[in-house]
Amino acid sequence: MTIRDLLIYTGLYRPYVNYKFLPDENNIEVLNFYPTKLQELWHYRYVMHHFRDLVTPENTLLIGSVFGPKRKLKLSKSHIKMFYTGENVKRFPDYLDQCKKFADIAIAFDYADTDEYQRFPIWLEYFFEPDSTPASIRKELAEFVTTYCPDNERKFASLVCSHDKGKLRTILFHAMSTIDRVDSGGRYLNNTNALQEEFHDDKARFIGQYKFNICPENTDRDGYVTEKVFQAIRSNTIPIYWGGLNNPEPQVLNKDAILFYDGPGSMPGLLRQIEELHRNPKLFSEFLAQPKFQPQADEYIIHLFDSLHRKMKKVLTKKSGIIVP
Repeated sequence: MTIRDLLIYTGLYRPYVNYKFLPDENNIEVLNFYPTKLQELWHYRYVMHHFRDLVTPENTLLIGSVFGPKRKLKLSKSHIKMFYTGENVKRFPDYLDQCKKFADIAIAFDYADTDEYQRFPIWLEYFFEPDSTPASIRKELAEFVTTYCPDNERKFASLVCSHDKGKLRTILFHAMSTIDRVDSGGRYLNNTNALQEEFHDDKARFIGQYKFNICPENTDRDGYVTEKVFQAIRSNTIPIYWGGLNNPEPQVLNKDAILFYDGPGSMPGLLRQIEELHRNPKLFSEFLAQPKFQPQADEYIIHLFDSLHRKMKKVLTKKSGIIVP
């Protein structure tokens, strides 16, 4: 944390914030997100699908995130304030409290269960639509894994990323390169054009041509799990993973189907395991054939959706005086 971050966090310094109350035609105000079309934001689409009639000129909704000054969210004139982050807030010190002092509801990845907080990790937004139902969730999970390449035709390992702030992807790339060639199809450490030229930027098909996929998180925090490990699982390649305290989504994922980096001391054993699976087709096929999900994974995901719906409905009705059955 920088001195400026510390001063902001303690309230001793308040940077100037240029704020105007400009909700859109659907009475939704969106602040501190990456520049994108509002209709592409998952939580915007979620509100529009489920609660469009509850968001009115008298009951405006703020959807705010971390990519901008927290004070802008405080200054918001929206009637109801929702804070959302799919990011590890350790990278955004001003948001460590997830705006709980002024937000009506916070949605993030931490394990907690209150009326004002909902756990909803970002990977859910990659694989489940805002209008998902229990039936569609069960169907999506049942059909989640796609095999793009026969086991005996797979190449060794892949990496797809645009940066490596934590340097772990670089470490794993070079360490695994002592076993066989690792193909990096993204901007970072790029050594192949196949992702763009052969697979037309279809990451799922690209990484599905390999036995292993290097997919650690940028930072490690309990509950912080992004789409990376799920993308590897979806493409039926073995994830080489680090993150979520190496216990990612224990109610969803089968850890036995994932290989974990657990600090420098774990590297020799991890490389031995990777090489053994790489050199032994029978062991590789057996490892890959393991169940990817816990038996009740679909019920846990349905619970998260149901809980989000219940809490959002409560938030959107409690201030307006609207009574919704």
